Amino acid sequence: MKSRRVIISIYDDEANPYYAGGGPVVVRQITDVLAPHYDVLVVTAGHRLGRRQIGAVTYLYLPVLAAGARGSQVLWGLALPFLALFLSYGLWLESFSPPFSSNLVPLVTRRPVIGLAQSLSARVMATRYRVDFPLRLERRLLRHYRDIVTLNEHDAAVVRECTPRTRVHVIANWVPMPSAAAADAKDGDCAVFLGRIDVAMKGLDLLLEAYRKHPEGLPPLIIAGSGPKPEEQTLTELITASGAPVRWIGRVDAAGRSGLLGRAALVVVPSRAESFSLSALEALSHGRPVVHFDLPQLSWMPPGCHVSVPSFDVAALAGAIAGYARDPVRRSEEGRRAADWADHFNQGNQAGYLCLIRALLA
Repeated sequence: MKSRRVIISIYDDEANPYYAGGGPVVVRQITDVLAPHYDVLVVTAGHRLGRRQIGAVTYLYLPVLAAGARGSQVLWGLALPFLALFLSYGLWLESFSPPFSSNLVPLVTRRPVIGLAQSLSARVMATRYRVDFPLRLERRLLRHYRDIVTLNEHDAAVVRECTPRTRVHVIANWVPMPSAAAADAKDGDCAVFLGRIDVAMKGLDLLLEAYRKHPEGLPPLIIAGSGPKPEEQTLTELITASGAPVRWIGRVDAAGRSGLLGRAALVVVPSRAESFSLSALEALSHGRPVVHFDLPQLSWMPPGCHVSVPSFDVAALAGAIAGYARDPVRRSEEGRRAADWADHFNQGNQAGYLCLIRALLA
């Protein structure tokens, strides 16, 4: 029998034109786990106020997106504390959002609030604008949470340093395994990038620079994803300037992603910053090796099914891609190892949120 309401707040949504990252996918997976046991309400950003029922889960859309990319994030941060004052719930799961991660929900309620650090936004803001104010403010805000979930051990250590009194829980993301056996990676004919089109943060400029400066032995590259119009325009210009065999196909749905991974020889994650990388886990689940920079947040991948190169060495990135491209036997062996590991990994993380919420509501 269901008892008590759990609210999940997340600025991002699959229809959000300013973000459209992997966060909504993660939230949908969490709701699938929680909905059989709790009344789940997802609060997210929209163009107009409204409700939508998706299965057993209710979505409440706050009308903030009309304010634009930055304005909508400000309105979102202002609206959530008011909602937390007036809505009825037993527990609130707050997915952090830019620019300072926290949206202040713990400041207005004594009911349990879990901060979900799908990203620690301040480090990106501090790097982009070359000021440390976002980091100092984020540190202060994180101290108001009794419980925070991170996706990797590196971010967990960062949070513990900011707020030693907070209980930090590491619950990695998971993805569904392919319903049918994936094609062998040895038969793949291209490299693939899957993700949000954010040229700087996702390192797409570095990837295209690798293709422009070190094209020897590189397979054709397919880029799949969408983002804000200015980012998409920048990507188009970089592809044209590269003169390389690169194709951007825009956003793809779940079936399209599965089909694209089925023809990939490898997946590239050239990000300058990550908290987990769902696309990397998707690649491993489909039996595809991954090439990426040596970000500590990506150290969850097991040895023998990925290559980590020094950040942000484009020559090394190109060399790793070419190495996989010319060695189908290696791709096949590492792809099978990746899929076996990912199956166990995905199953092991699905119960994490349910166990945590049950403990806090007990």
